[in-house]
Amino acid sequence: MYDLSLLLLLGSIAVFILACLGYGVFRLRVLHRDAADEYADRTATKPASVRGVSRDEFLRLYVRSFAPRWAFYLAAACALAIGLSPVALLVIPAIYDQIWYASGAADWAGRGGYVFMFTVFFGVVAIGAFPAFLLARFHHTRAPEPFSHALARARGEPIPEETGWRRRPKWARRVRPDPDAPDGSSGGSDGGGGD
Repeated sequence: MYDLSLLLLLGSIAVFILACLGYGVFRLRVLHRDAADEYADRTATKPASVRGVSRDEFLRLYVRSFAPRWAFYLAAACALAIGLSPVALLVIPAIYDQIWYASGAADWAGRGGYVFMFTVFFGVVAIGAFPAFLLARFHHTRAPEPFSHALARARGEPIPEETGWRRRPKWARRVRPDPDAPDGSSGGSDGGGGD
């Protein structure tokens, strides 16, 4: 029923899914070890950074912040695409036939023609891409907070301000200071700036 190339494609996608899952599980195990080492190092050298945070909570926060979530989301998207493909290969031709008959059943648009093949191909791609889109949205909207923020929150402290240098936006580069500003920061006529 299925030809060899389709089975090879499904097999290669299944191997890719297993590789993503294997990588994700391996990285989680390494992260648990790294988190335990980090906690031991912080308690010895910087005890204030883990004050009020239990070892288990520190491990959970560390792993949650640095976990390779993309590997699990990618594996789930590929599995959903494989699972939905047979359904798509049944539903899309059935819908196509209904539209074809309703529009007069022209010979050039029948099964086996380019229009039919185009519709089936891009229909299967679209049905496989939709769950991938949803999972990508979940990946980005459910991203964990940065580790420094999570650790500060666990200690009951306010979230640290980001004070790093930020490139000035293009629209702001065209803005010029007001020479009549009362603070005198622009070097205008009210005595500021060039002393």
